[in-house]
Amino acid sequence: MQRKAQVGVVMSQAIVFASTCPHCEREQVQDRFTVADLMRLLYGGYPIEAYCVICDAFWPVSIQERVELGDAVATACEGRSLATEGDRWSQRPHK
Repeated sequence: MQRKAQVGVVMSQAIVFASTCPHCEREQVQDRFTVADLMRLLYGGYPIEAYCVICDAFWPVSIQERVELGDAVATACEGRSLATEGDRWSQRPHK
């Protein structure tokens, strides 16, 4: 039963990453995706759209970003922390 609870906690954690807006070329923090959201989008082949607050615009993340997000999801599912100094990714409980 404890393993099931741990899986639930991992799946509800947010993966926070940055993506560069193609319009204004500013790096925008993306903090609305949980591990479960990203797994569904990645494994289902669906686009992952980033958002720029300044431009009020969405864009699909690049293939490289998808690969990196897949790595971040795998790391989160293994129970390792993503919040390492100098890393682009962070992990926090979803609000």
